[in-house]
Amino acid sequence: MELTDAVVVVLLVVGFFASALSKLVTSVAFRIRAAGKAEMIRAKTGEAQAQARGERRKGKRGRRD
Repeated sequence: MELTDAVVVVLLVVGFFASALSKLVTSVAFRIRAAGKAEMIRAKTGEAQAQARGERRKGKRGRRD
């Protein structure tokens, strides 16, 4: 009987937090996908290579020293 009560309590707690946990997992997955897309865009523009060489990115008014 005590084991059944413990199982019911655990199931209720898991059910209560399932929505929040689902939203958290979705948010983390979105951030990972966004970071991957940003990395692909940087690689296409060559910014990653310029940063590796130690060059600064040019702004709207050109390079500032």
